[in-house]
Amino acid sequence: MKLVLDTNVVLDWLLFEDPAAQLLSAAIQERRVSLVVHAHALEELQRVLQYPRFALDADRRQQIFLQYEQVADLFTATVAGDALPPAFPRCRDPDDDPFVALAYLVGADALVSKDRRVLGMRKRLRKFGLAVLTPRQLKL
Repeated sequence: MKLVLDTNVVLDWLLFEDPAAQLLSAAIQERRVSLVVHAHALEELQRVLQYPRFALDADRRQQIFLQYEQVADLFTATVAGDALPPAFPRCRDPDDDPFVALAYLVGADALVSKDRRVLGMRKRLRKFGLAVLTPRQLKL
């Protein structure tokens, strides 16, 4: 199963060790799931890990980042709107568009997110063959 994870799901898995993300973690370790990431997602994760509310020192931020980077396959092609079908839905939050586009372009089985705006696009994205699921909805 090929997945794209939104940053909030990565944080639940690697920082907060949320029980809902532990099945995902096991599936990744057992190689039943492969993750695809792009530069935008990695940059966003690095930025978010620096938020003061997380109070992470540099070593812990690096550990989380490397743990994610080591298990994800980097998609190096451009993830731009012109690579998408003309009627492909756009997110209200432009920071979410690259995740949705990546999931579509790599033929992911799902984009895993907890973001309300992304989840609100499910029906429109399903028309393009893209499933959007929460971590609890994953059948691993």
